[in-house]
Amino acid sequence: MPDIALRMGTAITSNDLARVRDVLPRLKPGDHLTITMEAADAHQADLLLKLLEDHGLDYQSRGDSDGRTYHIIACRQETT
Repeated sequence: MPDIALRMGTAITSNDLARVRDVLPRLKPGDHLTITMEAADAHQADLLLKLLEDHGLDYQSRGDSDGRTYHIIACRQETT
């Protein structure tokens, strides 16, 4: 079960969205994608979350205990 990690810059740009969009077809059921950004920029995550939803991925977002980092962990559900 491969994990893919992407780190976003201080502003979510169309290039960042394209990077995420390019990775999504590689995610198989059970694979995880972790998107990391600065916690201060978490208000920009809506575009990323919408993209994940549009591609049928489940996700969970959380901040680290240090208060500096925000993560979105997405996965494609395993089919039974």
